[in-house]
Amino acid sequence: MKKSSYESEIILKLNSRLFTSALDGVTDEHAAQQLSDHNNPLKWIATHTVWARYNMLNILGKPATNPYAGMFENFRPYNAADKYPTLAEVKQEWAKVTALLYDAMASVTEEHLAADCPLKSPIGDFSNGGTFAFLAQHESYDIGQIGFLKKYYTKEAMKYN
Repeated sequence: MKKSSYESEIILKLNSRLFTSALDGVTDEHAAQQLSDHNNPLKWIATHTVWARYNMLNILGKPATNPYAGMFENFRPYNAADKYPTLAEVKQEWAKVTALLYDAMASVTEEHLAADCPLKSPIGDFSNGGTFAFLAQHESYDIGQIGFLKKYYTKEAMKYN
C-alpha cells in the first residue's frame, strides 16, 4: 500500500533532478543579478529552496541543522547586504539535504503525516502531510523561477533527465 505522501515524494524526487539541472551553466555572476529592483536574484531563490527543504525535515519529524537558518524566516526578502553562498555551496548543501529528506520520507509514518502541523499551510489541510504537500508545491514554484532565470542567462532550458 502506498503512503499518503507518495505523490508529494515523487514530485520531490523529480525536483531533486530539476534543481540541479536548473543551475547547470549558471555562473555566480548571473546568480547575483536582479532582473529588477523588485525581483529576487537566482542566488536568493536557490538558497531559499535549500532552506525550505531543510524545513521539510522538521515537518517529517527529522530535524537537521539548517545552515541557512535566520536568512528567510518571517518572509524576509532579499537584501543585497546579506552574504549568500556560492552556487557550488548551494549545490553541495542540496545534495546533503536531499539525502536526509529521502531517509525521512522513507521512515515517516501515516500517524505522523496525519498529525496536526504547527506550521499552517495555505491549502487548508493543516496536517503534517498537508503541509508537506504544500512545501512540495512551493519547491516546484521556486525551481520554475530558477529555470526561467537559467534560460534567460544561459539561453538553455533546464532538462528533465
